[in-house]
Amino acid sequence: MSRDPHQQARELIACGQQDLSDSEQTWLRTHLDGCAACRDYAETAGQVVRSLRSVPVAADLGLVRTTQMRVRLHANQLRQKQERMWLVIMSCVIVGLSAAISTPFLWRGFEWLGEWARVSSPVWQVGFMVFWISPALAVSLIFLARGVHLADTNGTSRG
Repeated sequence: MSRDPHQQARELIACGQQDLSDSEQTWLRTHLDGCAACRDYAETAGQVVRSLRSVPVAADLGLVRTTQMRVRLHANQLRQKQERMWLVIMSCVIVGLSAAISTPFLWRGFEWLGEWARVSSPVWQVGFMVFWISPALAVSLIFLARGVHLADTNGTSRG
């Protein structure tokens, strides 16, 4: 089903001449040459745009100061968010490196302790896993007990 050419012309006029491709501009010019109603619509739309552009817009000093304050506040919040993310990234890198370095030594220690206590391999391996994951579980429980959430007091999310 083809679209109404007059509706298509009005949509292209509403887009503005600068935003149209060459083929769309050519089609619109051809259509406007042959259609008086669309030509009148284009002229009226152009007059409205020119009228709106000729009206000076001035903001009062209070609006300007409020806007500047909000922009500065938002910039400060973005900077703080970026600083927090930097700390989180560095913490993750440090934890990852320390885990990668210490895990083989801890594994050997549990292996030696299992042989010394004469327990089966699955028992000391489960003990290793519990010991290895217990710090993360402890911190999670502390955060839950304190009510730490991923939201600030003003309702925006931390990131």
